Formats: sequence, C-alpha cells, structure tokens
Amino acid sequence: MRKSTKRVVVIATTLAVAGGASAAWASWLANGTGTAAAKAGTAQELVVTSATPDASLFPETVGNAWVTIENPNPYAVSVDKLTWKPSDGVQTVATVAGSVCGNNGVYFGDFSTSTIGSGGVLSGLDLYVPGGESKSFELKKAVRMINNAENGCQGATFSIPLKATGESVVAR
Repeated sequence: MRKSTKRVVVIATTLAVAGGASAAWASWLANGTGTAAAKAGTAQELVVTSATPDASLFPETVGNAWVTIENPNPYAVSVDKLTWKPSDGVQTVATVAGSVCGNNGVYFGDFSTSTIGSGGVLSGLDLYVPGGESKSFELKKAVRMINNAENGCQGATFSIPLKATGESVVAR
C-alpha cells in the first residue's frame, strides 16, 4: 500500500471513530423525579363458629369448648383473646329428642384455676389462622356447667357467641 493511501485510511478511520463518538456524545440524557402510589387494604372481620364439641360437661364440672375461626384476610392472624358477654347468654342448639333444656347453666371463660372463671374472657391465646383459611381449636377448661342445669340438658349441644381479637402475624 502506498503511503498516501495509508494516510487516507488512517485519517478516514480516525474521522469515523470521532464521528461515532460525537454521535454517542450527542445523545440526550433524561432524568426526572416523581412519586409512586400504594394503598393499604382493609382488614376483614374474623368469623367465629362453633366446632364439634366433645361431651365433657356435667353439672358442677369444667369442660372444653371447640371453636372454628375463619380468616378471610390474605395474611395470617394470631387470635390472642376470645370474649363472651354473659348478657348474650349461651344458647341450647340441640337436645336429646323429647328433652327440654331451658336453663343450661353454661358459662364461658378461663376456668383452669378456679370455678369462678374469668368473666367471659379467655386471653393469652395464640390461635394461628393462615390467610384465607379456617382452623378449629379445642379450648381446654373454657366452659363450666353449674349445678342448676335442667335434667333435659343431658346430651345437649350449646352455642356460645364469642368475639375474637387478634393481629396480623408473619406466616408460620
């Protein structure tokens, strides 16, 4: 190759590289600031229903209650307290055929240390319910039948209206 041809190639290559670099340098930078949006959902009420009980109640005894808690929320919940208002009473929902159980003498609360109970409050619980699920729990020593229960209450099933109190927790 001749010297002048080499020179032309070198100059052309240099100009092409410089032109490309200046084209790249000529691109525009774009920056900006702004905000993002997020919205918290609303917690849904837990649904408390009775579960199939065992036959642990007799006059002057403390027995177990069964409860099912449904969590319609997308997050897990731990229920730490169940509350019964004595003014709501305890309903007799099923009796042995031909029996009447008008005065059932059933009370709800913590009867683990005393027959006096805790006034309808069962606290210090850790009843874990995953999001979108239902779970049943046995509540040990949570019901008491006093001595004035009618004879027709033998074999009866009772419904105790409860309020569940809990909070969201990390899934276990």
